Amino acid sequence: MNEEDLKRAFQDVVVASSPPPSMDPGNALARAHKARSRRRASITGAVVAVLVVGVGLGSAFALNPQGAKEYMTGAGPSSSSSGVPDTQWGEQWPVGQTDRTATSGPQADRGTQLLELAKASVPAGYDTPDLQYKDPGFRSGMLRGQAQVSSDKGETPEVWEYTAYVPVRKGDKVGKLTVRVTTPNPEDPAEPCAILKRPGGGSGNCKTYEVAGKQVATLASMSGPGQPASTWASYRAANGWTVTVGQEEEYAHSDYPKLDAQPFFTPQLAELAADPKFLLGS
Repeated sequence: MNEEDLKRAFQDVVVASSPPPSMDPGNALARAHKARSRRRASITGAVVAVLVVGVGLGSAFALNPQGAKEYMTGAGPSSSSSGVPDTQWGEQWPVGQTDRTATSGPQADRGTQLLELAKASVPAGYDTPDLQYKDPGFRSGMLRGQAQVSSDKGETPEVWEYTAYVPVRKGDKVGKLTVRVTTPNPEDPAEPCAILKRPGGGSGNCKTYEVAGKQVATLASMSGPGQPASTWASYRAANGWTVTVGQEEEYAHSDYPKLDAQPFFTPQLAELAADPKFLLGS
């Protein structure tokens, strides 16, 4: 084993032992189930490789963890012009946070507010129960709201994303309503359809509706492996806030029967996206 192999093995151990960033628990756990065997095998191999090196490097890491990390990445100590060390092993999150997600304070309150607004928006004949995934591997509830910062502390502007995930039930069948609200982001496109079709978005045909003088983009995506059919509507307000609403006739990975149809017709979904209540008092 040469020095480069050792460095790569050590990095695998460090990454495997670090806490992952906050994300949607449902999607994250679905991907984690598929990758668990590969990851365990990789970590085991990495641990064996590190042990082969001997006591020398292990002692160095115990005495100076940061220095050992810098050595393994080929980076030396660095500091900013103010004399404060640069952040190399984590993000600079807002005060009181250890990751992207706010769990208390005004930002977390906005996430809760959005969840209540989304629950109140479902059509008559549906309810929004606080359901749990039937798969015991999913620990979070299906009904949840969150607030996450999209930019590091110190960046201007600080962009926040509030998301509500709502199970929409009719009889014993369950679909999903998602509402995502984002504070002004200079990187957001101005053209309505471009918001829905940016990387990671939908791939269907985009249609624009006019709702009370507002341009709202809509896009329908067909179902695919592990991905139920969905319809999305997005509106960017004059103040730069963006509201995106999505509906699915199935709540992925929940193991509940899917709805016979999506709750909203597309024009109704566009009206919902343009509703000023989702701008959260901006």
